[in-house]
Amino acid sequence: MDKKARQILRDFIQEKLNGKIENLSAFDFKKLRGDDKFGCPDRYFDCDDTEIMRAIYVVLWEDFLPDLSMETLGNGKKYRGDTMNSFHTMFGREIPEQPGFYAGLEKYQPSDEIRDRVRKYSRNHCSTLGNFVVLPNLYAEETTLNFYRGTNGWRDFFDRFLISLRQVLCNEPDPDPVLKKLVQTNSFCFGKFEGESGFRTLSRGLFLEDYTDLAHGGEPGIIFPLNYHWKNPADREAYFADAEQYLDQAERIIGNRGRRMAAMLAEKI
Repeated sequence: MDKKARQILRDFIQEKLNGKIENLSAFDFKKLRGDDKFGCPDRYFDCDDTEIMRAIYVVLWEDFLPDLSMETLGNGKKYRGDTMNSFHTMFGREIPEQPGFYAGLEKYQPSDEIRDRVRKYSRNHCSTLGNFVVLPNLYAEETTLNFYRGTNGWRDFFDRFLISLRQVLCNEPDPDPVLKKLVQTNSFCFGKFEGESGFRTLSRGLFLEDYTDLAHGGEPGIIFPLNYHWKNPADREAYFADAEQYLDQAERIIGNRGRRMAAMLAEKI
């Protein structure tokens, strides 16, 4: 049992959540920018790699993921936090001189209603507990899982990543070659989850059931349209339809998963 991780979590609950762990699933981790205790002291700020999220990963999964500890988390180490449903892929980055306006979204001249919903996703969902996961992080083919997910054909869509990961773990034909090498290099973790039963164990353990089709044996399936803000700026109608579906599904997944994670943390501390 990692006492340091549990103490960080207890302190966070008292200092940031008014002593109520039930407030954790709705907390916006962007608020920790510049926080030397719970944020990212002496390193680049990333919500999924904050000190408090590292502690949460450990408390939740130290007995589930081999070698996971506060000391094995971070860039260049065995594990790193990751954001599952990204913001920038679909909506772009915030325009510096226009807070609350996002460069990708603005290409399509959105209505005020759509702008407001995207802002709410940024504030109430994207940087909250249920959108963060921890993954093995050792380099292969000059990349890591964290980097590769966002730069290949999956375009950072977590449903596509899980489909490809299952293909590798189950030794199915024509796997993604870079992902296969990454899984092999990170076999200290993935070796525990090989085969169909292993993949299901991994999915359940990391609370990923909302990405899998439980009616068909727990296999992951396509949830999100494969669209992104730079794909086809001329097709405004398709972009907004796909953006709405993305928001509907991401908000559902993040909310469900965050509540389950918070409940498990309450049991463990």
